[in-house]
Amino acid sequence: MAVVILSYSIALFVVWRWYPSNTSESSTDHSAQTHGNDLDYLRGLGWHLMKQRELDGAKIVFEEIISKDANDRTAIAALASIYNTQGTFDKTLQLLTERFESGNDFDDIVIYRAFGEALIRDGRTIEAYDIHSRAVEKGLLKSVYQRPMEYIDNLRTQPWWTASDAGVTDLVKELEKHWMTIRDEALNLINVDVSFSAEKEDLTKHGNWKQLIIFNEGRAIQHNCKKTPSTCGLLSKYHELTNCKRCQVKYSLMQPGTQVWPHCGPSNSKLRLHLGLQIPDGAKIRVADTTRSWEEGKTLIFDDSFEHEVWHDGESARLILILDIWHPDITEEQKTQLLPLRPTRDRNH
Repeated sequence: MAVVILSYSIALFVVWRWYPSNTSESSTDHSAQTHGNDLDYLRGLGWHLMKQRELDGAKIVFEEIISKDANDRTAIAALASIYNTQGTFDKTLQLLTERFESGNDFDDIVIYRAFGEALIRDGRTIEAYDIHSRAVEKGLLKSVYQRPMEYIDNLRTQPWWTASDAGVTDLVKELEKHWMTIRDEALNLINVDVSFSAEKEDLTKHGNWKQLIIFNEGRAIQHNCKKTPSTCGLLSKYHELTNCKRCQVKYSLMQPGTQVWPHCGPSNSKLRLHLGLQIPDGAKIRVADTTRSWEEGKTLIFDDSFEHEVWHDGESARLILILDIWHPDITEEQKTQLLPLRPTRDRNH
C-alpha cells in the first residue's frame, strides 16, 4: 500500500491529531528540568505530549526548544500545528513569517500547511496560495488545492466526480428516489429536538452550522437512527456506507449568514456525497477553483481532500445529507489496513 506521509513530523502529527489518549502530563515539568539541555529528549517529550493531546504541555516544551535553537524545524512544525489547533493563528504567523521572509528552506509539509492555513484565517488568501505553490515546487504537495495530511499515492485526483466515476450509481439513484423521505425525517427533528449539534472542528467563520450524525465508521448511531428510521434503513443496505471505517453519514443544517473557512479534508482515501434536501437561493460550495450550488433531490460528489468552502447568503436554512464513501481506487487490502480518521470520543456524537 503506497501511503505517502510527506515527512517524519507529519507522521507523528497524524498520530497526535487522530488518536488521543488520556495520559497525564504530571511529570512534564520535572522531566523537562532534568533533561533541559538535551534537545533530542525534549523533542521526544514534546511529541509524546502531543500524542496524548496535552497541547499546553507540548507547547511549553517546544517553545523551550526554540529558545535554545531558533531554527529547530521539528519544534517549528510542532508549534505551528499546536497554535493552529488552538486557534492562535497570529502566533503561527509570528513564528513563521520572518523565517520564510529570511529565506529558510523548509522541507516539511506541516510547516507549509500551517502557514498557509494561518494566512487564510488572516484573510491573506493570495499569500497563502503563494506558500502552497512553493510547496508544490518543492514536491511536498501535488496541488495548491489538494493538501490532505495523509496522501495515498496512485489514486485518481480530481475535485469533482460523477456517480459513474465514483462507482456509486445505484446508491445515488436510491438517494435521489427517496430524497423527500430523507428530508422529512430531518425536518421533523429541527426546532423540536436537540439532536443537531454545532460542528466541532472550528471551521465556521461565522454563522450557525449544525449536524446530526447517523452513521460513523460504518456503524449506525442507534439513538439517532431511532429518530430517522427510514433513512437509516435505506442506507444500511449499501455496502459502500456500512463497510467504510473512515466514513460518516450526517445531516448538515446551515442557517443564513453562515460561511465555512476554506479547508482540506484529512485524507484522499475517500470521497464525499452531498444530497440536496432543502436548498434556498444563495447557498454555494467551492471545491478547488469551481463553485456550484446544490439542487433539491440531486447529488454532488467531490474529493474533500481538495480545498473547499461553503457560504450561505440566502434567507432560510440549507439542509443536506452528507455521505462519505471509499475512493474507488482504494483496494480491499487498503480498506483493511487503513485506520479510522476520527477520535473514538467522537463516534457517538
